[in-house]
Amino acid sequence: MKVISATNVGNYRTNNEDSYYVDESEKLFILADGMGGHLAGEQASKMATEIIAKEFENIKNYKLQNVIETMATAVKNANNEIFEKSANNDDFRGMGTTVSLGYNLEEILVYANVGDSRIYKLNKDIEQLTKDDSFVNYLIEIGEITQEESKHHPKKNVLTKALGTTADIDVYVNTLNIEKNDIFLFCSDGLTNMVSDVDIFKIIKENSPEDAGEKLMELALENGGMDNITFIIVFNE
Repeated sequence: MKVISATNVGNYRTNNEDSYYVDESEKLFILADGMGGHLAGEQASKMATEIIAKEFENIKNYKLQNVIETMATAVKNANNEIFEKSANNDDFRGMGTTVSLGYNLEEILVYANVGDSRIYKLNKDIEQLTKDDSFVNYLIEIGEITQEESKHHPKKNVLTKALGTTADIDVYVNTLNIEKNDIFLFCSDGLTNMVSDVDIFKIIKENSPEDAGEKLMELALENGGMDNITFIIVFNE
């Protein structure tokens, strides 16, 4: 397995509100995109990655059901702590964060998502595994707008779910059988808003892991770099 990860503040932001984590065994992958203004979003995303990572450090048994339960509990605990910090500290009022995470359990990927950061699977094509918890995705689902119209919608960045914005949160954990040559991409919308799925697929499939990471970041910045850009690419070699 080869893992490439990178983050960049982008061309316009003054601080990086994204956070990511890859454990030493390269089995646990966490990516969070914070929101809430100066320092608040940065704090929220950092809390999410650290709280979830700590929950996984305490696992005694890495059987499938235990990993699924740990993932759901970890995300809920992160939500609770971020919500409490937001409620009790005026400096962090209204902060929140997305989170996309996965655990590679031998031949199974266990994953979950809250918000509009994404997880993709790449093999013969590119497939978005996660569903965006966003207002525009809701409009697409009810047939109000098309996928193409969503790219330029004025409420494109409005989330319908995020960690830390409500006291309780529903967490749906999914599993996927990992096939030969599967590649998984965890990324914030700073990448997907700047680089199309077609170009993401082309760059990752046609380059070495190291070059793919560099070229993805370069293209996101060249295309505008309007937001923080963060990604983790997992190559199952």
